[in-house]
Amino acid sequence: MPPLSRETISGVFFDWDGTLVDSFEFLHGAHNHVCAILGRPQFSLETFSGYFGQPREKLYTEIYGEHRESAKTHFENYVMANHTTGIKPVEDARNVLQYLHEAQIPCGVVTNKKTDLVRAEIRNYGWDKYFASVVGAGEAEKDKPSAAPLHLAVERAALSATPQQIWFVGDTDNDLACAAEYGARSVFIAEEEKKDAIAADYHIDHYFPHCTSFYDFLLQSGLNSIKTKDAG
Repeated sequence: MPPLSRETISGVFFDWDGTLVDSFEFLHGAHNHVCAILGRPQFSLETFSGYFGQPREKLYTEIYGEHRESAKTHFENYVMANHTTGIKPVEDARNVLQYLHEAQIPCGVVTNKKTDLVRAEIRNYGWDKYFASVVGAGEAEKDKPSAAPLHLAVERAALSATPQQIWFVGDTDNDLACAAEYGARSVFIAEEEKKDAIAADYHIDHYFPHCTSFYDFLLQSGLNSIKTKDAG
């Protein structure tokens, strides 16, 4: 892996759920809450993992079929009532964001979650200052794995950059596909077993087993050696 000090970085964009925040069990519980209301079978953690991070419309169609619109309402009601206490930042996520903030490297969020939910969570953590743009489900022409939301996030951040000067950080195959279509450098943060399962199908520029190891990499790179680009 080349040292970060040798890279010119114009911006770093992050997936949200599973990358910066630990929301898997909360979202698993939220969907089981909806299933209980609709009289549907409950999800095991293993079964739900296959849906985690999927495009919002695809997920609701596959899980709830003709009941997808009412499922959205029940899900959003549950999440709005509980998400600021049920979802926690992953370890060292704030440190990563603070490091990049001090290095004057613009950051953003690209997620398949509804924007109002993500923005509420960002405000709850006091992270507003870290993000130049936030793009949620349905804002771009297509959601991830399309690169459309990443293009929109870069545009909203007013960055002039080549694709390779953009880093995209995520934890699913959708994130890797998004980065590849855009031409961004991909940073994959997940268990090694998960990485090994998809490595043959997706290009990974930088791999870290957890956010702490990504933070360690940033620290070792040397804060003052990072070259930043004009965000105007």
